[in-house]
Amino acid sequence: MSEHETALTPGQRAEFLGAATKALVLIADKLGPERALYWAGKGERMQELFLQELMMSIIQAHPFNPSEFLGKGWTVWKGPIDDDGLWGEEDIDPRSLTLSQVEITKFLFETCLKESEQSITGEEKLHRLKEKSDLIRFGGNVFLGLWLNYQANGENSALEDLYRSRGIKFFAFFGLVIRSPSGIRSVLYFHRDDGGRWYWGCHGLGRDRDAAYLLAGCAS
Repeated sequence: MSEHETALTPGQRAEFLGAATKALVLIADKLGPERALYWAGKGERMQELFLQELMMSIIQAHPFNPSEFLGKGWTVWKGPIDDDGLWGEEDIDPRSLTLSQVEITKFLFETCLKESEQSITGEEKLHRLKEKSDLIRFGGNVFLGLWLNYQANGENSALEDLYRSRGIKFFAFFGLVIRSPSGIRSVLYFHRDDGGRWYWGCHGLGRDRDAAYLLAGCAS
């Protein structure tokens, strides 16, 4: 158990064990007698596989430092849009920083486009997102958690699960606005290429973005 996790209450434990028992009964019926008998003697391995599958859907957030991850000169944008980004309040969604872990089934994706619009600037997308008080905009901590998960698990990662289950190939993190060394307001993103490989990058907020430009978050 990590420092961010707490023990299950008796009620939560009973609920989980009840659901798990039902699932195992269904699995045993489908396995047949020979395979069921085989796995009956592989308790530790079965536990390892179950835990791996269950934990894959949970992303552990990690503290994100722009200069450490991106390099010298990258910082969190501070202050108003039309200033130099070096002074004032950080342009972040502070609620994202309180997330220690997130289930990928809880991910929400927004385009922020109105019905008649083909595209709007990243800044306008950010403005509209900030008006959605019921949406936590994911920041660097969730981004880094996803990236570390992908590096460790590859095709069994949460990013691949998002692609397989929901067709997601691109999404950006508007809960953290980053200042590039040249003073450009930017956000982090993930993209899956045609070869099935995920990579990350930074996009400036001043350019137009269409409906394929998804923004990630979760309900508050």
